[in-house]
Amino acid sequence: MEKPHTSDINGTTNNNKKTNQVVPPSQSITSANSSKDTKDKVGKAQGIQSTKGHSLEDLFENNLKDIYSGEKQLVAALPKVAEAAYSEDLQDAVREHLEQTRRHVERLEKIFSRLGIEKNEEEKCLAMEGLIKECTRTIEEFDESPVRDSALIINAQKIEHYEIAAYGSLCELADVLGLTGPLNLLERTLDEEETTDRNLTDIAKDINDEAFDQGERERGKTASQY
Repeated sequence: MEKPHTSDINGTTNNNKKTNQVVPPSQSITSANSSKDTKDKVGKAQGIQSTKGHSLEDLFENNLKDIYSGEKQLVAALPKVAEAAYSEDLQDAVREHLEQTRRHVERLEKIFSRLGIEKNEEEKCLAMEGLIKECTRTIEEFDESPVRDSALIINAQKIEHYEIAAYGSLCELADVLGLTGPLNLLERTLDEEETTDRNLTDIAKDINDEAFDQGERERGKTASQY
């Protein structure tokens, strides 16, 4: 008895002969996913593969891109913070960290290159954007003074703590994924972020004392007028 004809997704007649068999789309996807799974398993350090964004590799890539955006925003913002600082020590610290931040961007770009990750300049780190807006508000709301410097250090340390959390998490993911080269670069950046945070704490001690003394003098002047 003659076998019934079937039609593929495009309407082509198929007599179930192997030579004319059309592979269903579902089988093509399965085959592609199987090939991709093989790539993911062979040499984790060779590249970041992703489809759905639910793997550790995807998490690593997404957070790399996020902190890259954050660092690029900082490079643009830090010159304004240095200019707004009243203390020379704070000015020097911000300028030094600006140079570090430029190196951080370069290290991230090296990681992208090594892992075959395509940068997306349009992606924006919303957390860093919000932290930088706080700095901008501080500069606008406070006159140049030790009190403004105290507020700027608070803003700066919030940024440092965000970066420390981001790089610490990336270091752990890189370690688990066996990405030795990227791990070394990320650890160097993490060390610099932690050092910057400690330096800001040291600077804040003197600036806060100066801001307090300034407030006492102003209160004294006000009291003497009555």
